[in-house]
Order: sequence, then C-alpha cells, then structure tokens
Amino acid sequence: MRRFWLLFGLFLFALLAGCGQQTAPNAGGEAMAQEVATTLQAADAQLYRIAEPLGIAGVPVPTAPFLFASGVAPLDTATWNCDSVTATGNLSDADDDGIPVNATFNGKCTWSYSGSEGSVSGSWEFQNLNVQDPNDADPTAGVKASGKVIWTLSAGGSTITWTWNLTRHDFVKQSGGYEFAYEGSWSVTTNDGSYTFEYNLTGAWTPDDPGDPWGDGVLTAEGQFDASGPSCADGWHLSVTLTNLHYQGDKIVSGNASFSGTDCDGNTGSVTIAWSPDQVCVTIDGNTVCVEQ
Repeated sequence: MRRFWLLFGLFLFALLAGCGQQTAPNAGGEAMAQEVATTLQAADAQLYRIAEPLGIAGVPVPTAPFLFASGVAPLDTATWNCDSVTATGNLSDADDDGIPVNATFNGKCTWSYSGSEGSVSGSWEFQNLNVQDPNDADPTAGVKASGKVIWTLSAGGSTITWTWNLTRHDFVKQSGGYEFAYEGSWSVTTNDGSYTFEYNLTGAWTPDDPGDPWGDGVLTAEGQFDASGPSCADGWHLSVTLTNLHYQGDKIVSGNASFSGTDCDGNTGSVTIAWSPDQVCVTIDGNTVCVEQ
C-alpha cells in the first residue's frame, strides 16, 4: 500500500504540473506561483535547446520539470497553499521571450490529497532562484539561471525529498553561436538513505544557419559527472568529451565522443564513439564494433 501511495503521489504531481499559465509580473513583490512556474518553464526551454544532440551522444542532460501550482487542482480533494511566493529585481521582458531581465524568486507551495485509501502530500520550494536574460532586445539571446529547487512527497509513512542545486546554468548567445555551462547537483533523500548526482558540463553550439539557431549545428563539450549513494559508497565518476559533433536531420552525422570513468566497485573503463553519415563505431576498452545508421 505504501508503494501505491508513492506512485499515486507522483502521478498527481504530474497532473498538477499541467495546470495554469500566466504572464510573469512586471514588478517585484508578491507573485503567483504559476507566474514563477511560467517563467521557469520558459528558462528551461531556452537552457536545453540542445538537449536532443546531447542525449543522442549519451550525455546526461541536467534538466528537471518546473511544476505549476495554479490553485486549481485536478481533483477537488487536492489543495494548494502558495501564500509566501515573492519575485524581486527587474522582471520586465521587452523581447517577450518569457525571460525577465534579472529576477529572483523565493517561495514554497504545499499540497495534499486525501482519499478513502489514505493521503499523500508534497511541496515545491524555490530558494533565491535567479533567472536572467543576457539581452532583453533579442528573444534568442539565451538565459542564465542559478539557485535551488526542492520537491517533497510523503505517503504511507515514506518521504522523498529531491533537491536541485543550480550552481550555474547558462546558455548564452555569442558571436556565431552559443556557449553553455551547466553546473550543479541533484540530491534525493528517502527513508532508505541519500543519493547525490553532481555535474559540470561546458561547451559550445554553432548552428549551421545563424537564422535557424535551433536547427542543425555542431556541438562541442566536456564535463564530469559524479554520483554516490548507500550502495555506492566510493562513488561513481564519468568524464566526457564531445568533439565537433555535427547534428543534422535529427541525428549525428560526424564527430566523436569519448567517455572514461570508474564504477561503484572501483573498476575503470573507457568508451569512444565515432559518427559518420553511414555508420557509428563504438570502441570499448580497445575493441571496436561498427553499425550502420
């Protein structure tokens, strides 16, 4: 029964994520939670424009949903309480891209659901969550974000707390393309222990056509990923280098990716992937296999 309520809580969380949209406020002070969520979703969309080529290359993409808190729950017995949400700084948005000039959000929303089988509750909290538009005269200028987001879910005597520290999440237009830097960590705490995932990925995206910045292009990046948990006390480490990955027609047609790391048992290994228009070759610890693409 405890597992049922945890799953039900996650399902309810997903439903609540789809509720409500409003325009971000133009001045600081009290704010509606859905106004914050709308701004954060716009930031999320800008930050991870290149999520697909990163995912094809096998790189973990540090993204998570920013949930809405509309005050109108999908079930009558679910309730939201978002009375302490604030937005400060310059919240103007001249280029109408959903990204404020420089806004900082603080607040916490709680919710609960009670039914014949039991109850489930949770919260969504953001601490000094800063969102900036690098150029408010250009809707494709990108975004900068930092701060902390915390989700909790409690049901059947179990509680899950998921904390996302955004140390630096920048995706900014430069001459001829974009530079990005994703640095932060995820932390998940349950009744069984705590798990952490740290990431630091930097790189550049150069579109083939400057007039179509989110179409085809070339991706270069390097970074490190570390994880630990109750069953991985010594930690897990991965280093990644992406070299001139040409993303074209929804696939990678040229370039290389190299991975090296250490697993929870202290074993080391390396993988290299080489793309060409006709095939993908994977080399694992010196052994190469090629397949058509």
